[in-house]
Amino acid sequence: MRIEPEQYRLVGTRLGAARRRANLTQTEAAERLGRKQTLVSEIERGLRRVDVLEIVLISRALDADPFELFAEVTRSTEAGLKAQKPKRRPKGA
Repeated sequence: MRIEPEQYRLVGTRLGAARRRANLTQTEAAERLGRKQTLVSEIERGLRRVDVLEIVLISRALDADPFELFAEVTRSTEAGLKAQKPKRRPKGA
């Protein structure tokens, strides 16, 4: 199964929405994360991958519940991932 750029964009969109709900600019969120504003921008535009641990750190910086944020991200990408059919592994692999 491949993750397409569209799924990364959806993740970034959800993280950006959470940042706006926290009434933070990208610069303010970046300061809380100890990172540069460009990183926040890249994440929100889907140009940078984020793993589950980064979602936890981002949620803490936004004063958001990490479980709720992860659930929101999961729901936003679920349809796109379901549309992909897993490739069959060759026998003996």
